[in-house]
Amino acid sequence: MKSNINIAVMSILLSTLPLSSQGASIPQVLMASELPVQSQDRMPPHLSSPQEESIVWASRSGCQKVVQAGGRMAITTNDQLRVATWNIRWFPYGQPNRAQKPNSGTDRSWLACSIFWMNIDVLAVQESLSKKSKSAWKEVRGLLEGMTGISWRWMSQQCGNLTIGFLWNTKRVEIQQVKSLKAFNIRAQQSDSPCAGGLRPGFYAYVQSLQKPGADFHLISLHLKSGPTVAALEERQKALNRIDKTVKPFLLQDKDIVILGDLNTMGAGDNASRKSELKYMRRMVSKEKPGFQDLPITPRCTHYFRGRGGWLDHILVNHGMAEVRTRSARVTGYCAIAQCQRIKGDYPLAYERLSDHCPVVIDIANKDQD
Repeated sequence: MKSNINIAVMSILLSTLPLSSQGASIPQVLMASELPVQSQDRMPPHLSSPQEESIVWASRSGCQKVVQAGGRMAITTNDQLRVATWNIRWFPYGQPNRAQKPNSGTDRSWLACSIFWMNIDVLAVQESLSKKSKSAWKEVRGLLEGMTGISWRWMSQQCGNLTIGFLWNTKRVEIQQVKSLKAFNIRAQQSDSPCAGGLRPGFYAYVQSLQKPGADFHLISLHLKSGPTVAALEERQKALNRIDKTVKPFLLQDKDIVILGDLNTMGAGDNASRKSELKYMRRMVSKEKPGFQDLPITPRCTHYFRGRGGWLDHILVNHGMAEVRTRSARVTGYCAIAQCQRIKGDYPLAYERLSDHCPVVIDIANKDQD
């Protein structure tokens, strides 16, 4: 079989192949090609099938094949914006210390391809290594610009080892007033030390669509304390309990607020405490003025640990934000391919070369309704 087989024909062939809990069985023809994805080389976009989604997350070359054939998670329209959150594990090394596994860093070409396939306008990223990721994000931006013909920007926090950042499509949105929010780091006592105690402050931006009159909203990305202990759980709850006081000044400008990121809702080491933390978190944020909903996700996991899926990454939207019409979020990545079933044996390649977390995406109506 020739390596340049048409992706549409391949999709028909794939429909006869079973999906395992670790993704689809991908013919080797799609795994062998390393095609540069340039904007002028692509077919007209179409909505990807589940089989194409499996191919996107099976390998870099699979992703490149799908996007070159026009496959997308969603089709770009003037009627909506797409916002996502993704913890990209220890970017760009994939681990705390590059020397541990020199060849296991984040696959930047695959990362750029997957961002393009998702058709994201704004991506909130957690877990970038502050001193090591600047040049790597420049490379990712360059790859995206080559694929889209559009300029992309990256901005991250200026303190701490693991930072939060925003990546956005400059043709679709403008991001302003970017700053860290000390209040979400409960160990930080001084405004000039928002990353004190080894924890992360929140990261804030005001997002405005370049379409007029388009959507505009406050965006806050969080990466709360990790750890399956009572002490870590209490620190996470204390941080979320500061939402109302932190966002109160923003409401004078705009009442629409999206809070998203890795909230690390892992409980204190047992299944009962995980369920309890999720329940308590939802009740808490619903009471934090102006009142927030933790959007339900499909499928119901965003991360894997020891072969089991968990829900660590969340998108909170204030109750009055009419622009979020579906009131739900979509999980893609290897989590979606596995459908949150237990993974036995080797992890999927996307887990190894992209992240142990999976992207969570929402659509926002691109019309200001407040």
